Amino acid sequence: MEQLIAMNNGAVDMFFKAVRKMPEDKQTWKPLDTGRSALDQARELATSPHFFLMHIDPNHQSPYANYEEFNNAADNWDLDTCEQKCREVTATYNEFLKTMTPEQMGTMHAMPWGEEHSGAEIAGFHYWNVVYHVGQVNYIQTLYGDKDM
Repeated sequence: MEQLIAMNNGAVDMFFKAVRKMPEDKQTWKPLDTGRSALDQARELATSPHFFLMHIDPNHQSPYANYEEFNNAADNWDLDTCEQKCREVTATYNEFLKTMTPEQMGTMHAMPWGEEHSGAEIAGFHYWNVVYHVGQVNYIQTLYGDKDM
């Protein structure tokens, strides 16, 4: 788990570094009509770890009552707030990972999108999600002409 913890922290660093390199007006720019802005993705990353923790940590006290609240909680957060919240919940996530038992890793959890995943798989969801969004932000950067990233 120590490796996953280091990966979580590195991915969060990478994500916010990429977004902060963008011109401020591009942080809210959406590709096409249905695309998501970098800021919108930062808002997701500031809340989604709570959702994952609700499944694998029986003691986690999420500030959100349900899946819909996750989707709406950060609607007005700026990038600084998103980064602060993301780093706070990542620290909480990582603390739980240090204590995760083999039983918790093997327990299966029904997810709202219709799949079941083990606790071990869900433990890696935050990392997977952040890295996915790093790629999305890098793609947005190429669309407005930034090839340096």
